[in-house]
Amino acid sequence: MTFEPASQLLAFVLPMSFQKGDLTFSRSASTPEAIRIPVKRDEKPRHVISTAQLAKGVWNVCLNWSDGRQQYYDEQQISIG
Repeated sequence: MTFEPASQLLAFVLPMSFQKGDLTFSRSASTPEAIRIPVKRDEKPRHVISTAQLAKGVWNVCLNWSDGRQQYYDEQQISIG
């Protein structure tokens, strides 16, 4: 995953074999706020998600996806400000 703060975009590449996935933005454990975005198959492997709607601060971003046989997971912390 690559976060581009100036353009308020989060980009990631998934293999063409991926079947389903979702991206979850969450705050600290003390703040239960979480936003889940489904990731749909596309003809292009690169996916771009806008972070413009997120409040300023630190967010944990979790990408979960499956190729139909195995689950995959990636996590990154981003700062929006």
